[in-house]
Amino acid sequence: MTDFVSVFSGAGGLDIGLQRAGWNCLYATDFDKNAIETLKLNAAAGRHHSRCAIKQADIRDLTGEEMLSEMGKRRGDIALLAGGPPCQSWSSAGHQLGFNDPRGRLFEDYLRVAKELEVRWLLFENVRGLITARGSDGVPGSALAAIRQALFSAGWQTRVELFNAADYGAPQRRVRVVLIGYRFGDEPPIPTPSHSDGAHSGHTSWLSMAEALAAVPPLEIDEIIRPSGKLAVELEQIPAGSGVKSPGKRETTRPGGHWGYKQGAFVADLKRPARTVTANAQQDWIRDPIHGLRRLSPRECAALQTFPADWIFAGKRVDQYRQIGNAVPPLLAEKIGAELRRHVTGQVLTPNATPAVVSPLPEKLQAAIDYTVREHRRNGASRMAAPSLRKIDRERLAG
Repeated sequence: MTDFVSVFSGAGGLDIGLQRAGWNCLYATDFDKNAIETLKLNAAAGRHHSRCAIKQADIRDLTGEEMLSEMGKRRGDIALLAGGPPCQSWSSAGHQLGFNDPRGRLFEDYLRVAKELEVRWLLFENVRGLITARGSDGVPGSALAAIRQALFSAGWQTRVELFNAADYGAPQRRVRVVLIGYRFGDEPPIPTPSHSDGAHSGHTSWLSMAEALAAVPPLEIDEIIRPSGKLAVELEQIPAGSGVKSPGKRETTRPGGHWGYKQGAFVADLKRPARTVTANAQQDWIRDPIHGLRRLSPRECAALQTFPADWIFAGKRVDQYRQIGNAVPPLLAEKIGAELRRHVTGQVLTPNATPAVVSPLPEKLQAAIDYTVREHRRNGASRMAAPSLRKIDRERLAG
């Protein structure tokens, strides 16, 4: 019983990893036409998804009954529902509107489909910001608590973990939340890190960008993007591993300002794993010994995400960057999927008595929420992007 359904499939990163781990994708769907075209192109080429129903659809218009009919399956036949609803609602790079953003409510349809399919497992990936995101009460951490409570009420206990893709062999320091839903008494394992930053007993050193990019075939002329104007001058003066700073916002505990690097103005250090590959065209710059200072290309970003070298991405360059940056690294998905598959195939589900409460979060994640609550008491107003949420923050967290 290793069949799975993929929703919010995107360019297929999560699906590729699961299929490499021995899972069988029967149905994949996404609203984005370019993502669906990507899956179809690769399926036609005999790669992943070749025996999978691929459908462009809004999950709000899908029903489990319809999906089961197309697969020729019955309720309870599908072991796993994989896929994370769009992350922009919870991302620290966005407005952090959470459930106030229509995309933040797509989780409700994700849960509805899970119940209609009657799956045993859920695999849900999202940005790190989901841990401390606010729910309707405006309190940090309450959005995740609401999601877990909804799953609990529907019969799934949840395990929540933070994964850094670099710790599992990817050439990228990409930290994401993974939520695994499981039936009571069927707690899942998680993979053990194989890599680390520096020398640690039993671990391999993180894979560098230089190692990963060396395997990418030479770029064509039209793939090379160089900086111009003021940005070109600024970037030339910046050492690798640094960028142009954004103006700092003054805060109660940071009189000098809370600053960051301007988007699209960072020069990557090729000796390190990449920073997080983003879903826009403003990727990091590198100093290429042949072509000089230039932006990472879509093919290089795909390599940093650990997509297969021959994976085809549909659409214009901006569409390709978006699909690549939104994806789960296939290598990380494979490691998680392999542990789940060993558990699913090696254990018969014997439900225990229903527990009274949702299982506690790992200590390090709860500590992050507690820290965020304290920070927002001091600096909440300047951190909030949306005026309506600033008001909620002041009312709920002051004092």
